[in-house]
Amino acid sequence: MQYCTAIIKDTIISAQQKLAQIKNEVIDSGNIFVLVRSEYDKNCNVKNDFFDIIDFGEKTGLLYVNTIVVPTKEKIEVELPDNVLYIVWFAIDKQKQFFNKDSMRESHIWKDVEWGKREKNYNPKGKDPGNVWIPTKDDGKGKITEHILMEMPDIVNRLFICGHQQSYKTLFISNNSNDAICCNENMKFDYSESKISYHFFSKQVQQTISENKIPNKNGLFAKVIWGTSENMIAIKNETVDLIVTSPPYWDLKDYFKKGQIGQESYQIYLERMGKVWSECYKKLTRNGSMWVNINVRVKNNKPILLPKDYIIQCKKIGFYYKGILIWHKSSGIPTHDKNIVDRHEYVLVFSKNKNLNINEKIKHFSDYKNSEINGGLFWNINRKAGSVGKQLHPAIYPNGLVTKIVESCTTENQTVLDPFLGSGTTLIASVLADRNCYGYEYNEGFKRLIMGRIQNDIGLLKNVKIEI
Repeated sequence: MQYCTAIIKDTIISAQQKLAQIKNEVIDSGNIFVLVRSEYDKNCNVKNDFFDIIDFGEKTGLLYVNTIVVPTKEKIEVELPDNVLYIVWFAIDKQKQFFNKDSMRESHIWKDVEWGKREKNYNPKGKDPGNVWIPTKDDGKGKITEHILMEMPDIVNRLFICGHQQSYKTLFISNNSNDAICCNENMKFDYSESKISYHFFSKQVQQTISENKIPNKNGLFAKVIWGTSENMIAIKNETVDLIVTSPPYWDLKDYFKKGQIGQESYQIYLERMGKVWSECYKKLTRNGSMWVNINVRVKNNKPILLPKDYIIQCKKIGFYYKGILIWHKSSGIPTHDKNIVDRHEYVLVFSKNKNLNINEKIKHFSDYKNSEINGGLFWNINRKAGSVGKQLHPAIYPNGLVTKIVESCTTENQTVLDPFLGSGTTLIASVLADRNCYGYEYNEGFKRLIMGRIQNDIGLLKNVKIEI
């Protein structure tokens, strides 16, 4: 029998096996969705993740489309409270692919609020669906009143409807026999037993930092160092408590200076990034951690797995890989009919010590009007609207993202480093949180932008020595 859609819900290794077995049973216009969660070892390090599914699928000849993320009721009790379900989406043939995008649309949150005067982006059928599945309710006047946690039958039904074609059935393979309730008469359910425990980890292995505030805020510094972070000789080893950064993508954005990282061959790009991660490892204190904002890069319909390559590099250097934070952006650029809007990026979390050094604050951010979603690895943070500064820097990311990381991993007067400072976000967020900050930036042309943002966001702080 051939199917128009295949849905696989399993452990990562078993899902790969099922993917190889059934990919030839899906018609050319069909879709395959693989539902997995990150898997951890007994020391709370990630041992398998959804990037492995993307990599495996591509190597078997499938075409990567997108990754959808959905919050789960069940949190995996590791150092970072993991509530993320990943849905990796493949097509057999993108030219023939069938995808009913309208079936995923949700009602607009009051046209004039959501789109303003941008009539061209307004679709009367509903808003363009995105790759973060958190439906909402609203008061009819532009205010969200509830964020909805989707259950497995809701998820499977949405996947079924978007790919259903007459005369064909959908195949649903699950490692949980109870998931049979998700199916209808147009679906075939296969139970494939393979289990993994998400509850055998001890919270006691987490190393929490003291939240006692240091009263003396005098002597704080913020320093921009102009040059490549491939050699950060200006910073003493083991003096940085936290690294937060958003590195340049390969072959994507031009940061306006010859010799920049990102415009060379991919192999050389990775070699240069490896040098940066090695320097970061040296600069971190024993209990330090590194948080890296990055996404999968798609070029010529092929995924460039930057996150996976970073993970391989960092683990080889000596970092422990602790998890993936989902940066959820409610805004997104509408895309074509056979794909959905990218509304999230990833933040990879690494620690120098075998235990991640964080405090309980990370579990108490309330970004959603749903207590079951809050306290996990979904953070809803939006960039400011408008184009201020983008003429000077093509990729400004928000203060709020850095602030949450800084507050979760450090105490006042500790030191933060950003090896790709760019527009100065990490410096500004760190100073406002009473932390010291070093920032390496290769392009001196961003100096005016950084100074302008400091004046606007920080002002004249007498207790902070700022060197630019």
